[in-house]
Amino acid sequence: MSLSSFLEFWKNPVPHAQQDPVKSLYNAYVRTAQELAARKAKGILFLVPGKDSRGRWIPVYDEGKINDVAALSGEIEQTAAKLKSISNDIEEVQTLAGGHYMLELQREHEQLIHSVQLAESVASAMMRRAINARGRTTQPLRPEEFATRPEIVEAYAKADLHKAESAPKIEEMAGRLEKIRAILEKYA
Repeated sequence: MSLSSFLEFWKNPVPHAQQDPVKSLYNAYVRTAQELAARKAKGILFLVPGKDSRGRWIPVYDEGKINDVAALSGEIEQTAAKLKSISNDIEEVQTLAGGHYMLELQREHEQLIHSVQLAESVASAMMRRAINARGRTTQPLRPEEFATRPEIVEAYAKADLHKAESAPKIEEMAGRLEKIRAILEKYA
């Protein structure tokens, strides 16, 4: 992913990305790029015609405005550095998010957490059903026997396996989201 594709995407974002916090990066980039262009344009105002050592006409800075030109040059350098910093942040956010916006990563993270919770809920629901059905059997089970029933053991094993397989990915996604949010704080 490149800076140009990021800027093109955010120029006319898809409707579901309109509220994405990453848009603040786009706004900061556009604002800073406009500021840099305005400062560069202001520099032209200080140019006057002059002659070089061979007698040719060239644009030179007005000698009475050298201090103003120096101050403007400093402002241009600072704004260009700020624009470069924003560009670097855009590239880092795109790498972390795996795309132009973070809502997709956040949605995947929440879905993974939900799938783990759902697997745990299924196992506990099976246990509750078995306990509730206890009174309807001819020979009721003792509470400790419920935990050893094959279908309940299998449901809890599946839930534990899914949780163990998902935990590293959940942590990795949470870390990426945290880094993205830390970057975006600068532009809020």
